[in-house]
Amino acid sequence: MRIPLFAASLAVLAMASGCNRAADEQRKADEARAEANDKISEARREAQLKINAARTDANEQISEANAGFEKLRTDYRHDMDDKLASLDKDIAKLEDKAASATSKTKVELQQKLPAVRSQRQAFAAEYRSLDTASAATWDDTKERVDKSWQQLKKAVDDAD
Repeated sequence: MRIPLFAASLAVLAMASGCNRAADEQRKADEARAEANDKISEARREAQLKINAARTDANEQISEANAGFEKLRTDYRHDMDDKLASLDKDIAKLEDKAASATSKTKVELQQKLPAVRSQRQAFAAEYRSLDTASAATWDDTKERVDKSWQQLKKAVDDAD
């Protein structure tokens, strides 16, 4: 009878050890899963840090580009304001000359001054478009303003 009891004990021990092996394997799988999840979380955290750093860098570059564009616009406007102030003085001189001139000169200036005034108004409209020009439209806007400026300058030079 001892043998069957011994065999039964061995069977129970084998089953228990089999259960322990299955439990050990499950524990190992759980640990591996937890480790993989930790690595995934760390990778996501690192990726988010890189995304945030790239976003910050891009925002700084955008800010610098916008500041550069605003300086370009301001410098151009300042230059054009100076030129326009000088040209307005020339127009005022032409108007004074037309008022004080005699016969032929007076008639010629009176015929040319409306074109000058009209061109001055056209230039003013183009000039105002600088306020709303974006960096993407700047070159075209500036080109139109420059062209209008040349036409105004020519009208004043021709009247003189």
